Amino acid sequence: MYTRVRLLQVILFFLIQSSFAQIQLETVYVSRNKTTKAIPAVRYYYYPNLQAYYDICTARYLYMKDGEWITAEHIAPNYRGYSLYNSNYILLEGFTNDEPYLLINEHKKKYPANYSSKRRKDNALVQK
Repeated sequence: MYTRVRLLQVILFFLIQSSFAQIQLETVYVSRNKTTKAIPAVRYYYYPNLQAYYDICTARYLYMKDGEWITAEHIAPNYRGYSLYNSNYILLEGFTNDEPYLLINEHKKKYPANYSSKRRKDNALVQK
C-alpha cells in the first residue's frame, strides 16, 4: 500500500512539474523594440558673420583657425564681442554630412555677411 501511494505521489509530482513548465513556456515574451536614433531635419546652423557652423548633434562649433577647420565647444576668443544670440544664422535643412565647411564658398555667396549691429526680430533664416 505504501509503494502505491509513493508511486502516485511521484506521478503527481511529474505531472504538476510538466504543467508548470508548459505554463512558464507560454508566458515567455520576447521584446522586439528597436531603438532608432532620430535624425534631425536641421543639423547645422550657419553664421554668415563668423563664417562658422554650429553642429546641433555634437553641440560644437566648426570654424576656421589658422587656415584649418577646427571643432570646439565655444567660439575662439578672437570673436569676443560677437553675440551668437543676437546674430543672424541660417538653418541648413537636410544637410547631414559631417563636413559642412566643404560648401563654405556656396554659403558665402548665398548668405552674405551683415555686420549691422541692429537686432532682427527673425534671427533664423531657413535654407530651402
